Amino acid sequence: MPQKKPAICIICFSGDLDKALSALAMAWTAAGEGFTAYIFFTFWGLALLRKERGRAHNPLERLFKLLLPVGPDKLGLSKMNFGGLGALFMNKLIRLRQTETVGQLLAMAMERQVNFIACRGTMEMLGITEAELIDYDHLSVGDVTTFLQLAREAEIQLFI
Repeated sequence: MPQKKPAICIICFSGDLDKALSALAMAWTAAGEGFTAYIFFTFWGLALLRKERGRAHNPLERLFKLLLPVGPDKLGLSKMNFGGLGALFMNKLIRLRQTETVGQLLAMAMERQVNFIACRGTMEMLGITEAELIDYDHLSVGDVTTFLQLAREAEIQLFI
């Protein structure tokens, strides 16, 4: 009888460049170490899964869709962003050190079949539709109960 793989569940609440790097690196590494990895993207973390800015149904949705970055290449830093200069310098440092960008880590996590869960409640609140999300076989839309059921069985739970 095959043994059940250990699991890691990460909540990616932040859409900040440095925090996204950490969440994706941990999930990618865990998947490489034999874990089943899950990332639950909620609130600003959903920016990593967006491929387009969809239609808004009211002025507040329009504002949030405008302010929430589209994709991993548009993220700012959590500290020292300085109107985007901090993220520019961090991305330059990443290139100089020849390490992975957020976009590359996202693609690498997808290659290792890290499971992505987009928070249904946040999507509804901000007016984000499934059509606005990236195309990925291991992306699902779920709610907090979905995450809690997975986290209950996981060996590691992280909030980033």
